[in-house]
Amino acid sequence: MSQSAARAICQFVPPFVRFLREGLAQVPISPARFQVLEALKLDGALSMVELAERLTVTKRNITSLVDGLEKDGLVSRTPHPTDRRSTLVSLTTVGDSTFCSAAKIQHDHLAKLMEGLNDRQKDEMAQTLTYLTQKIQECSDT
Repeated sequence: MSQSAARAICQFVPPFVRFLREGLAQVPISPARFQVLEALKLDGALSMVELAERLTVTKRNITSLVDGLEKDGLVSRTPHPTDRRSTLVSLTTVGDSTFCSAAKIQHDHLAKLMEGLNDRQKDEMAQTLTYLTQKIQECSDT
């Protein structure tokens, strides 16, 4: 990797994270909670362990996140049907609605960021980010 590409990535990440937080500030949900709701929306009910792995957070962190989301009525916990030691977390109707509202706001916010890019640039960026995400996952698995 060229020094300029590595530097560009390192310079991009902090302001991008701030940008994402600003987008979600329009709804009463933190980025971490948004990620939990997104995982449940995309994958359906997940165990606490699966959620922690998916979001690369500790079991303690996921427990805290799920506790807060459950208290707010956005997720529910049910016993796992085949593993008595495990609990499944799923979206409630309110959680689904909250996620959909937050996702639309986030999408519109991100669209502003990319409005100066043409379709080819957006496609190339999507391919590059998908590739980098896969590489990160491969590196994490080893």
